[in-house]
Amino acid sequence: MLIDPLLWDEFGAVHALQYAVHPPRVFGPEAFPAVDAVILSHEHDDHFDIPSLARLDRRIPVFISAHSSSAALQIIREMGFGVQLLVPGAPLAIGELQIIPFSGDHFSVNCADEWDALPYLVRHASGSGNFFSMVDVALVPAHIQWAKVYAPRPGLVTWSNNALDWSHMSDHVADDIGTEQCFRAMGTGHQLISTQWGKPSAMLMCAGGFAFNGEQTWFNERVFWVDTERVCARLTSMYLDERFYSALPGQTFWMEENRLATIEQSTSFLGTAPRSQWPARGRRIREEIPDYAPATGRRSLNDGDDALLFDGLSRLAVALVGGFLFRSLHSMLAVEAQGRKPTFAFVLRHGSEGSTLVFEYDASACAFVSVVVANPRDVYLAGWECWATDLIAVLQGELGPIALMYGRARLWNHLPQRFCFDMQEALSRVSHPLSNPSGYLKIYRRMWERSKSIVPTIQANTSR
Repeated sequence: MLIDPLLWDEFGAVHALQYAVHPPRVFGPEAFPAVDAVILSHEHDDHFDIPSLARLDRRIPVFISAHSSSAALQIIREMGFGVQLLVPGAPLAIGELQIIPFSGDHFSVNCADEWDALPYLVRHASGSGNFFSMVDVALVPAHIQWAKVYAPRPGLVTWSNNALDWSHMSDHVADDIGTEQCFRAMGTGHQLISTQWGKPSAMLMCAGGFAFNGEQTWFNERVFWVDTERVCARLTSMYLDERFYSALPGQTFWMEENRLATIEQSTSFLGTAPRSQWPARGRRIREEIPDYAPATGRRSLNDGDDALLFDGLSRLAVALVGGFLFRSLHSMLAVEAQGRKPTFAFVLRHGSEGSTLVFEYDASACAFVSVVVANPRDVYLAGWECWATDLIAVLQGELGPIALMYGRARLWNHLPQRFCFDMQEALSRVSHPLSNPSGYLKIYRRMWERSKSIVPTIQANTSR
């Protein structure tokens, strides 16, 4: 059973980015075993990768989160797969395995734009072992109670490295907080699991985040620089009778009687590349942040772009109402802005002469208003700078909003301890597969068109 397969070393075309799988792998698809089913936990492109799906025999059934968009279901069908919904709380039997998907808690915690992500428990029918993952959403006590119904005690528990540093979008030098942040989050999760469910047979740090190549290599010093091995070593020193691993590509964890019996370091089809081939991460802090080019490759506005920008900003203004950023803005006192306007603005670059367009957010008018401001950073409490062409592409659904998160935007926030300026969550309200399925279907179709020449090398298991 394949869960969220990434079968190429690079991915990220939905956001016009080129992520690399990290740690880097040695992958031999020709030796890959036959597959009974593919599980897609959600629609983010580090889990839902169309070029990877193109490598699969179309006879393999695909199960996708029932909370994913209609665009995802449609493109999987157009690729020739049989697709079924993975419904939270409805167990699915695949051979001797059973997978039980759960749902995220989107009331008590902010799971950002992971609306369709489904945590899951995989258990062996005879009780040999189980595997529990929250994928990318926050763990709450209800998840433990749900899992206990199917497994009296935990087997292998994974923890995702989602600790991020966003200093690459601001003027501030990064603080090395990622490892500590990850350690505390994993430690809190471990405490909840061990007190309410039992001690895991082993707890695995899942993945090391992705890496960047080419002109974006410098992000590796700023973004996913968590030392996952140090996190697991600290937890091991605290819980001497338990096991914590920073898992690597190709490792196989064998369970017997719900206990970890052995660990094999590689397989015939998957292993870890030598450390000398790993990209350098977090070894030095770059004081300056390089200038950025537009994701669209286009700096100048074309005829009709003004109307597209106005339309997109109008829809965004409506979508903000009641959201996380909106609630934060309406929870402040005007005096806290220290003489600045207690709102935020978009500063949109265009052309080749440093020209900008400024749009001030007017909550009372539910609109973004075009203004002429010489120094927006001095005028507004917070702001977001990017290329106008990129913002139009995101608002029109031609690019995912994460296209702006890595090196293609700058932000400022003069009161970060009070104003939660989460523009990613805001943009996702108008540019997410669930809010714009027709736009994403166009993106997926473009990706599928480029992937049609890929020959399926991973076969279906037809022996069952």
